[in-house]
Amino acid sequence: MALSNRALQAAALVGLLVVCGAGVGWRGRVVPSFRPTPVEAANDRVPYDPELVSKTIAFWKKQAARDNQGALERRELAGAYLARQRETGDIADAVLAEDAARQSLQILRRNNSVAMIRLCRALIAQHRFPEALPLAKAVAAGDPQGNCLVADVQIELGNNDEARAALDATVPESDDLNYAAVRARLEQIDGRPDASLRFLREAQRVVASRPDIPAEIAAWADAMVGHSLVVTGKFDDAETSFQNALRIFPRDYRALTGMAEAAAWRGDWRAAADWGEKAVAVCPQNPEALKLVGDARTALGQDVEAARWYAQLDDLAHSFPRIYDRHWALFLADKGRDLDEALALARADLELRHDVHAHDTLAWVLFKKGRIADADAAMHKALARGTREATLFYHAGMIARAADDPARAKDYFSRARAINPGSVPLRWLRWLDAQSSAASRVNSP
Repeated sequence: MALSNRALQAAALVGLLVVCGAGVGWRGRVVPSFRPTPVEAANDRVPYDPELVSKTIAFWKKQAARDNQGALERRELAGAYLARQRETGDIADAVLAEDAARQSLQILRRNNSVAMIRLCRALIAQHRFPEALPLAKAVAAGDPQGNCLVADVQIELGNNDEARAALDATVPESDDLNYAAVRARLEQIDGRPDASLRFLREAQRVVASRPDIPAEIAAWADAMVGHSLVVTGKFDDAETSFQNALRIFPRDYRALTGMAEAAAWRGDWRAAADWGEKAVAVCPQNPEALKLVGDARTALGQDVEAARWYAQLDDLAHSFPRIYDRHWALFLADKGRDLDEALALARADLELRHDVHAHDTLAWVLFKKGRIADADAAMHKALARGTREATLFYHAGMIARAADDPARAKDYFSRARAINPGSVPLRWLRWLDAQSSAASRVNSP
């Protein structure tokens, strides 16, 4: 279940970066003057219009068709496709955005940084990170605030030191949501979850004070806070944050998936299935929700239904190159099936990006294949940044236990439970108790 939070945090971050700066340049202002002002409540926020993005796409397509040299029209069309991709998670829209942005840049290369940013973001959405990095650096060369985009790509590639250096090269303003999002993610990776949550809370405060910020972005802050709370076992607070997001933006599939995950952690499998199905209805390309619904149906004894959801996940995993390799490798490892395929995918993912979770995925697959020494070595790399996540520690504990190192296994299991008490299955809690009892007998006079 923790996998969904990793992936959703990344997706939500890309979603924010896609939307901000939609028509006013890099700095990501939804309106030209984006500073917190005293507002009694955000109830004056314009309600979400589910038809707006489609209307915007139709408008800019029509304008582009009228002018075959219209760089601005194609730039704005790219932004509209990215906005729809953020709402639905459909990778096809990222491909369309890439094409529109490239056309804009072909027509007008100079003084067209917005099209370059949108091309970069379209590539990020397709997991084409090595191609996105030089574009992000080119943006930053013209505007230091573009280093925030550089940092985002570097995080995806697993270059966390380079990401922090890029962030240090920016001069963030108090209302810079992009900076807050990237910084929160980096702090989480580097083992500072409290600092990460503080940045997200600040983003939450900013959007709550501004009714002129679109509903989708305002909901983003609540959804991200919710996911940070889920991974630490604060399910009540997380659900409150998700519900706030859904009140603002009812089609927020990240919040819907978060509700499903919180319910799954509680063992409320019917609610997990219901929320997960709602998330898939909005975003069919949602591997986290598909797996959650399948797991929920399995827990409810509905094996035929579960198989149907897992089959959808299988189809999705093989629909686009690279994008879902990590999801599918972890799924196969969790289920103990097709481990050779899982290993090939994990290795391919590590070649693309050498981040914490690529090493963790490889370690988990190697563990399931019985290659314990190799799994232990990969897990050591996964933990090298000091990332504090329950799933990482659980995997590390299982690998240490298989390596016949019960003391280290107990330490990792204890760390996992300290973050999220539900992260270690009951049978391993009993094993922990047995280890503690055995140690007490050995040490007793």
